Amino acid sequence: MTARTTACPEVPLPHSFRDLSIEQARGYACVACGKLLEGPRVYRGVVMGHDGGYLLDADVWACAPGGSP
Repeated sequence: MTARTTACPEVPLPHSFRDLSIEQARGYACVACGKLLEGPRVYRGVVMGHDGGYLLDADVWACAPGGSP
């Protein structure tokens, strides 16, 4: 596994809701690295998707600078 050089708040957001884990979609885990968010966090925005006629969206968060792996 290679180390990531980009901080979590700077990693591009996934294109679809389906690319998120349940924890990421619920705001419990970092959208970039997937680690559980226990300390400071940064709001990243909304990741949207559709399931037929249903709109699926999630507010996503990332590890705060200095708190990322």
